[in-house]
Amino acid sequence: MKFDPKTLNALSVRLHGRHIGVITRLAGDRQLFAFEQAYIDDPKRPILSLSFKGSTGGLVTQTRPTARRVPPFFSNLLPEGHLRDYLAKRA
Repeated sequence: MKFDPKTLNALSVRLHGRHIGVITRLAGDRQLFAFEQAYIDDPKRPILSLSFKGSTGGLVTQTRPTARRVPPFFSNLLPEGHLRDYLAKRA
């Protein structure tokens, strides 16, 4: 059976082998990233990105759905152009 990414509704996000959140596909081809509660509650959590750090230094946990294939932070980790197309076809 061939893998079909269109049937995938959630992706686990891991940092240093630790499950820290989930990217979920919503209706209308929108995506939402949410941190796991255990990660939020851990004062010694590893930092995913400074973009998730609030003005007071706390973790930004209120994220909005995006109309992109993946939320902006994660999209910036992916290759661009022909390499991105090549990898998408191989997925």
